[in-house]
Amino acid sequence: MESKLKKTWPALAASLVMLTSVASAADDMQVRNLENRVSALEQRKGANGMINPPARPVVRDGIDLWVQAEALYMHTSEDGLAYGIKNNSGTGLDGRVKNVGYDWDWGFRLGAGYNLPHDGWDMLLNWTWFRTHEKKEEDTEANQVIWQTLTNPANGPATVTARSADGHARLHLNFLDFEMGREFFVSKWLTLRPFVGGRGAWLNRSFNFEYNLNANVGAITEAEGHNHNRFRGGGLRTGLNSQWGLGSGWSFFGDLAFSLIYGTQRIHAHQETDPNDNRIEHIHNSWTIARPMMDLALGLRWDHLFYSDAYRIRLQLGWEQHTLWGFNKDMNFVSSTAQGKYTFNQGDLTMHGLSLQARFDF
Repeated sequence: MESKLKKTWPALAASLVMLTSVASAADDMQVRNLENRVSALEQRKGANGMINPPARPVVRDGIDLWVQAEALYMHTSEDGLAYGIKNNSGTGLDGRVKNVGYDWDWGFRLGAGYNLPHDGWDMLLNWTWFRTHEKKEEDTEANQVIWQTLTNPANGPATVTARSADGHARLHLNFLDFEMGREFFVSKWLTLRPFVGGRGAWLNRSFNFEYNLNANVGAITEAEGHNHNRFRGGGLRTGLNSQWGLGSGWSFFGDLAFSLIYGTQRIHAHQETDPNDNRIEHIHNSWTIARPMMDLALGLRWDHLFYSDAYRIRLQLGWEQHTLWGFNKDMNFVSSTAQGKYTFNQGDLTMHGLSLQARFDF
């Protein structure tokens, strides 16, 4: 046995050396292949020696800062703001649902940015402010009544028809966005700017309603209520900006961003009847939740360098759309016999409209 091992040992050693040589040759080939790929990639570098040369605007001898301001003219819509059903019959349902819709209103966005010295990166801080409100009133004619959609049936005159009703919604909105991105050329006339960052959101919405009743319930002649919906939160935000060059400083732009905002939603609902301010409902509710949001923008812009390229201005006009899913969570009580039973609204909040921006780089 020992003699057999002595005889096979040289063959085993030779095989081991051969396998090591083969593995080393394979490793060398992998290294060479990697070097070849890197070399081929380097041959496709941009004009300034980078694979994707930065496309951000840089003024001559500047401090790499810019400021921007935007005027917003937006229209807001929200699901779940029905305050009554105008019925053509006193018995069956034969009519139209009456909803509160927000009016077109003005807002603004202010921002400041800095071009980082590393790899063409940039940073941007933006604050968006917007306020809007709308009031709707509905009166009845002969043979018409209004069914109440919002009065709590457990303690209030929900089954009594109304001769008139009104709803009033008010929305206050603030966003604070931080971005870090890099704009680069993908062709001579097309640039992309991916970015990551975060968003802080502060939203207040109040929804008030009032019913003038057709028949008295005791001494009750009116029923009214106030719903308050507040959402505070913050989370991650990412997206992609694109610019499609036309020449002579003109270009189209298209932007897309997604946010996931984690925060606290608070609901306060209060209802009472007149003339004695008899309380029907006084409810508080709060919980934490993550809500998704999407931002879209499309428009036309013009860029111009002046004063020996020491300064730069940008003017752009665009159309924006913003959607916050699941914002309206007002509580709707649905039964007069099972107190405490309610459903949540499933309403989304959307904004769309025009934006006019002016930007100055120095």
